[in-house]
Amino acid sequence: MSFNIEFVAQREDARQIVGQEHLPTNVRDFLLQALTAFKPESLVSIKAVGHLYDSAGSYQQSSATIIVSELALRKPKPPA
Repeated sequence: MSFNIEFVAQREDARQIVGQEHLPTNVRDFLLQALTAFKPESLVSIKAVGHLYDSAGSYQQSSATIIVSELALRKPKPPA
């Protein structure tokens, strides 16, 4: 099974989006667990790309890149 998702959302929206995506269960569980590191209002970036071996022999190798990170919005310094 191949999977490829990449998006930016608030953490709580990201949880719902991950739940709606067609992903292997173990990838979905990993993403949902990783999201618990951030506050609910946090802006997060999610990228999950890979191929999971299947019993039909479509893929003989499993690989994945999964990145879940918080995005910080930078604000200008207040005037002195």
